Amino acid sequence: MSATTPLYHIRPATVADIDALVAVHADAFNDKFLQAFGARKFHRGLALLAETWRRQGNAGLQGIWVVEWHDTIIGTIAVRARHTLRDAPMVPVEWLFIRGLGFFRAMYALSALSVIDYAIRFDEMYISDVAVMSAFRRRGVAAAMLHHAEQEARRQHVKYLSLYVNARNRAARELYLKMGFQMHHVRRSLWAWVLIRHARWALMRKDVLASDA
Repeated sequence: MSATTPLYHIRPATVADIDALVAVHADAFNDKFLQAFGARKFHRGLALLAETWRRQGNAGLQGIWVVEWHDTIIGTIAVRARHTLRDAPMVPVEWLFIRGLGFFRAMYALSALSVIDYAIRFDEMYISDVAVMSAFRRRGVAAAMLHHAEQEARRQHVKYLSLYVNARNRAARELYLKMGFQMHHVRRSLWAWVLIRHARWALMRKDVLASDA
């Protein structure tokens, strides 16, 4: 980061951060959540996400980091490695969503929120849910989170950082390229288009160890 970039504090998320986490996600992924929950049940869907996290406790927040600026959470990122994943407590998520949204909306929402699945390899860390509050974008927050993810990968002696990005999200792709990620392949999903109207997803990867050489 440059000398003019504000200093951000990045730390692991805790249960006390859940409401702030949901608020950041609701702002950053507004279109996706509107598609998943519908406008009429949007806020109910957010409350269900928060309830799921609370029931899982800290185990459900493993790998999630928050960015603070003057004690306000303005961004989050999830960084997970296969060898560090622990089973979160079993929570009846489907039942919670059915009770709160009705059967068909619940099934639709759960499918939309998990439409791009990924099997994490043993030699990589997988980044997801890179979210920054709209009022704080273009201030180096996302870059600071990606830099932190890279430090975590080095600390755990993992070779690659990987992530999926909407292939139409030019700004995000350019940021990842600037941070040293390279295009690996583009995945096309008719199911993703049906659910959230985005069919093309780019897998991008960075060789962390090579950047140390």
